[in-house]
Amino acid sequence: MTEGKAERRIRRNRIRRQRQLRRRVFLFAGVMLVMLSLAGGSFIVRAQDACSEPLYKYYTSIPIEDGDSLWSVAEDYGTGFDSGRDFIQEVIRINHLTDESLRRGDHLIVPYYSREFRQ
Repeated sequence: MTEGKAERRIRRNRIRRQRQLRRRVFLFAGVMLVMLSLAGGSFIVRAQDACSEPLYKYYTSIPIEDGDSLWSVAEDYGTGFDSGRDFIQEVIRINHLTDESLRRGDHLIVPYYSREFRQ
């Protein structure tokens, strides 16, 4: 009878170890799946419509006249930017301006976007 008990105990231990191994494999697979999905999400890029033409970014110098402000310049040249504020911040950075005031006779370097490629 003691051999029967020993065999059942060995069988139960083997089943218990198999279940533990199965749990560990599933846990490892789950952790790897989560890590891969997080890593894959960081590589997602915004794709352009295949039919749309690309926009090219250029810079030009414009003279400042009476009544001009960064907002009026943004209305003329700021297309392609997310907002007028983004355009103005870039103009301030490019031209090393300390504030938003402009003087007649000055020249500003302004960015603009075009679908036309220029060399």
